Amino acid sequence: MVTKSYIFMLTDRDRKRHEHIVEKGEVVWFVVQYEIFFEARWVPIVRYDTSHGYAHKDLINPDGSKEKIFMGAVELSEALTLADRDINENWERYKERYSRRLKR
Repeated sequence: MVTKSYIFMLTDRDRKRHEHIVEKGEVVWFVVQYEIFFEARWVPIVRYDTSHGYAHKDLINPDGSKEKIFMGAVELSEALTLADRDINENWERYKERYSRRLKR
């Protein structure tokens, strides 16, 4: 079993945390999370993971509630690639969504 863990700084206040476990050449677990530095701590905004036994995305609201989105029946390696790409391409949109909900 091989565990990989990375943090990619997008700006000085935005980062992507990427962790995954590979066993016998297959991804068996992952989390890819976009976080912002807010009120002196790193706060998750969107998270892709396999914590419930399947690949899904959690959109996290300022009040801590989550909107869970099932990714479909895809291989975990494909889901990991999609998650990584989505955060790379859309983190600014996720940040704006969070900011709008924060102001409510």
